[in-house]
Amino acid sequence: MKRLLTLLVLIAILFLTISCNSEKEKRVILIGIDGLSTDGIQIANTPNLNRLIRDGAFTLKARGVMPTVSSPNWGSMLCGAGPEQHGITKNGWTTSNYTVEPTTADEEGYFPSIFTLIKDQMPGARTAMFYDWEGLGDLINKKYIDKVEYLSDYNEVYKQAIPYFIEEIPEFTFIYVGHVDHIGHTSQHGSPEYYMSIEEVDERIGELLDALDKAGLYEETHIMVISDHGGVGYGHGGESMAEIQIPWLIKGPGIVKNRLIDEPVNTFNTASTIAYIFGLKQHNHWIAKPVLSAFFDNSGTNEEIYLPKPKTSQKSGIYLESKQLILTVNEENAEIRFTSDGTNPDLTSTLYAEPIYLDKTQTIKAVAIQGDIRSNVSTVEFTKVMGIKNVTLLNMPNPKYPAEHAGLSLFDRNKTNDDFLHPTWMGFEEEDFEAVLDFGDIKTFNKVSVRCLENENSWIFLPTQVDFYVSNDGENFNPAGIIDQAGLIVPDKGKVVNIGKELGPTESRYLKIIVKNIKQCPPGHKGAGGKAWLFIDEVLIE
Repeated sequence: MKRLLTLLVLIAILFLTISCNSEKEKRVILIGIDGLSTDGIQIANTPNLNRLIRDGAFTLKARGVMPTVSSPNWGSMLCGAGPEQHGITKNGWTTSNYTVEPTTADEEGYFPSIFTLIKDQMPGARTAMFYDWEGLGDLINKKYIDKVEYLSDYNEVYKQAIPYFIEEIPEFTFIYVGHVDHIGHTSQHGSPEYYMSIEEVDERIGELLDALDKAGLYEETHIMVISDHGGVGYGHGGESMAEIQIPWLIKGPGIVKNRLIDEPVNTFNTASTIAYIFGLKQHNHWIAKPVLSAFFDNSGTNEEIYLPKPKTSQKSGIYLESKQLILTVNEENAEIRFTSDGTNPDLTSTLYAEPIYLDKTQTIKAVAIQGDIRSNVSTVEFTKVMGIKNVTLLNMPNPKYPAEHAGLSLFDRNKTNDDFLHPTWMGFEEEDFEAVLDFGDIKTFNKVSVRCLENENSWIFLPTQVDFYVSNDGENFNPAGIIDQAGLIVPDKGKVVNIGKELGPTESRYLKIIVKNIKQCPPGHKGAGGKAWLFIDEVLIE
């Protein structure tokens, strides 16, 4: 009986030891890539991110919070709540510079983060944070972090983080880099430079994964990758899906492999999922929930697998010349099917085998296919401007209302609505619209019209005059017609107006158009004396 009791005690001790070791071995690395869009992760060549995707659960449909700028989103991701709770509503936020009070805060004024939960409920756990954007460090109370390293270069972030993790094996490590976001702002989202920046960060992630492999830590480490927002053009902060939708992935013990997550994911669910992994009680001021469908016990029958969408050599836009469209996909043994009539492609669609010649306005849609797996659809809306070789804007529109494709959008014959926020409108504050059109050689035309917007409640007025000039050398211009105030009178207010002039048969290579702004809101207007706006979206030549 004594022997049996001793044996049972030893088994119990062994069980407790194994259990404690199992708990102790839990570790999470959170990788933050600022400005990484869902388009970017699919188009860029990212073998290391692809490895994590294959080894874990992934979604391209996670959502950030509004506004789609960095601080509110990283704050939400680390704090398990939205701006309405943690109060981080803008970049530049600090505990002494805010407009919305947090629903709860510690003695230093910080909303509880995942670092707070770990230290409060796992006092012996070690935490670390490596980052290259100084503002990130203002969002959380760093007293709950054992190792904090701010480094100005993203390469140095990984250079310092990798050996620290391998040597110390902390329970939770946050590695953040802002390189991709920086390139998005300087070279434009979706540019070759933007995709290259993603590939450069992927290389650093590869160095981390290699180090984990060598140390035998890869399989037993949870690795999560998340972004804060995507982007449009040179910026972000708007309400488009390209800005608010972000990639989100997780791999590690207990996570399903090579599956797309089939539940809604919000950025603040990241903190909740980390708390779930560690078995922590969630703070009662958090609104987040763990992404349970990423775990085996909650995965159900989801069989959906990720496949990158085709990369296109041309973007949607307005073109003066014909182009070749080259399609590629960042996945071996995947074929590409496409359509040219705007319909969604499937297995019966044309198999891509050679570059597609674009010589007319059309919509190309392409999809990657690998067995039963389908990628998202890549779309190129190619608009061919006929009869115009070049257009030069002599006065640039206000940066707030630049119009898509700048001067070329004036000739796409895309009839917009009367919403001045629509991306086809070009806005000029107190400035005139001036443009020179080059037809390439001498052309004959009879009428020229300019489509303008009138919305006096928004300080947008019709022009005071429109002047037309012609030239054959592009330097010496002669008057061809004027539309004065009498010709600008329209019966109704607050609408889109075509302002046109019959010039008779006119032969010319160059046409200069000057649309004159009223400059200031007139007497009697609620903004009298203030700067007036001129909005234009189309030039029609007949």
